[in-house]
Amino acid sequence: IDEDLPANLPFWNNKKFTHVSQLASVIYDTDIWQYAIKNDLIIITADTDFYYRALASSVTPKVIWVRAKEFKIKKFNKFIKRAWPRIERELLVRSYIKLKRK
Repeated sequence: IDEDLPANLPFWNNKKFTHVSQLASVIYDTDIWQYAIKNDLIIITADTDFYYRALASSVTPKVIWVRAKEFKIKKFNKFIKRAWPRIERELLVRSYIKLKRK
């Protein structure tokens, strides 16, 4: 989970998710990108940088771009929790998902 998303989201409080703040050697977007590729992980971000990087790269990790206007933890947690089953289905056939919260 990229630094632009909350680390303390209750839905993400399990071993399936790692926030970049938990990884000492992962600081920059390039570090996140390489770490995700090396470890076969999915990047979850609210940042467009990974979208443009995916367009320009031949080897890419899977990316979930969360487009949300606000990050009030309770509402955002509910939004992610509700959307997650669909995200998991889409990740089986797509490498890039744009998740938009109104």
